[in-house]
Amino acid sequence: MLDHEKTANAIEGEFSEHSDMLRMDFTVGGRAAALFYIDGFVDKIAFESCILRPLKRLKKLDIPCADVLNQVTALTTPMKSAPSPEDAAAAVAEGDMALVIDGAESIFIFSERAYQTRGIQEPPVTNVLRGPREGFVEDVKVNMTMLRRKLKTPKLTFEKLFAGRYTDTPVILCYIEGVAAEDVVAEVKKRISAINIDGIVESSYVARYLETNYHSLFPQVGSSEKPDIIAAKMLEGRVAVIVDGSPMVLTVPFILFEHFQASEDYYVKSFRASFIRIVRLAALVFAIALPGAYVALQEYQYQMFPLKFLISIMNSVYGIPFTPTLEMLCVLIIFEILNEASVRMPRYVGMALSVVGAIVLGETAVNAGLFSTTAILVIAISTIGLYCVPDATEVSSILRVLLVAIAGVAGLMGIILACLALIAYLADLRSFGTSYLAPFAPLIEHDWQDGLIKESVRDMSERPYSVPTQNRVRRR
Repeated sequence: MLDHEKTANAIEGEFSEHSDMLRMDFTVGGRAAALFYIDGFVDKIAFESCILRPLKRLKKLDIPCADVLNQVTALTTPMKSAPSPEDAAAAVAEGDMALVIDGAESIFIFSERAYQTRGIQEPPVTNVLRGPREGFVEDVKVNMTMLRRKLKTPKLTFEKLFAGRYTDTPVILCYIEGVAAEDVVAEVKKRISAINIDGIVESSYVARYLETNYHSLFPQVGSSEKPDIIAAKMLEGRVAVIVDGSPMVLTVPFILFEHFQASEDYYVKSFRASFIRIVRLAALVFAIALPGAYVALQEYQYQMFPLKFLISIMNSVYGIPFTPTLEMLCVLIIFEILNEASVRMPRYVGMALSVVGAIVLGETAVNAGLFSTTAILVIAISTIGLYCVPDATEVSSILRVLLVAIAGVAGLMGIILACLALIAYLADLRSFGTSYLAPFAPLIEHDWQDGLIKESVRDMSERPYSVPTQNRVRRR
């Protein structure tokens, strides 16, 4: 039997003196009671009408009282019990209410949560040309509901875990039972359970713990803010991870070629999707290699330039105080600074900053003799190519700087050796047992149907062999 005063003081002692936790003392059926909740986490109308008024009207309360409380209160969620003041305090911190009644068999937990969340809208980062325009929000329950709307099957499984000593953040493991591989699900659950950190405030924290090689420059965990993309990946056998407070949902296993796939590819004709994927790949390779190749040719293999183009380059670089390598690195850094400033600035200022930086600053630098027009043009074309594959922009921008530095030291041979080393490294990289370069290394001919050349959905009768799954059949 609970001692009202002792238990209530123990719960109150779990919180800081200046906490926003509120304590309400009253009587229930002639017995002293105390109710604890966080201000701003409770639906005041439901709290008054469904819990507080029915409890105050109760004239007599016999012990045990759980059945009586269930009958008199009009709860929207089932009443629970907490065995200790520490468990009750943890429930209150999550947004529930804890009721302590003198002589009761346990502490009772009520849930009438109501706090402000961002409404469902089109994702601010992922532009949608065709297809669903809704995006995930920061509330984990809303995100679970959005996935449930896409996957109306009882096989859709949500497993709730918690991470973070102080945040106690809900982390939801999502997969389709009978489709996702059991060993992948078990490994994801093991890695999330092993997280021992003060707090999880965004899904990127969890992603670092899911990566096999967390020192790698390349991400080994996919992410998206669109429910249709996550649902499609789960149908292929992947496991999704929803983190409360983040609109980005994670997926594993992850392969490099997912960067070149977009949701619109599955909503248009196959020939159009295939053409666009080839353009994306060519644009990214061109964007990464072009600055380095330009430096290598200008420094070491200038005889490979066409004669008329070489004359044009010589005229543009005449009087430039920097070497080709140093000039290209300076222009790259300036473009990165402009890009970062345009992202961080308010939107109405960012557009003006882009115009000033790209036109005024670039033209002034050329006229002042600091940079050549060819270097500015090369970096502009390279930067445009990077944003053809926006998910790979962070890695690509670093790779092109490294290639420029290598080209300045070893020329074209250095670029070729660096690219071979990069391919060998990527071929050795794994994400939950899946090769990072699948389906090209190793060669999985079956998965080429959704590679550079995308076939029609009607022709994809089996799930990708690159992703472990229990059920390979997609269409019967």
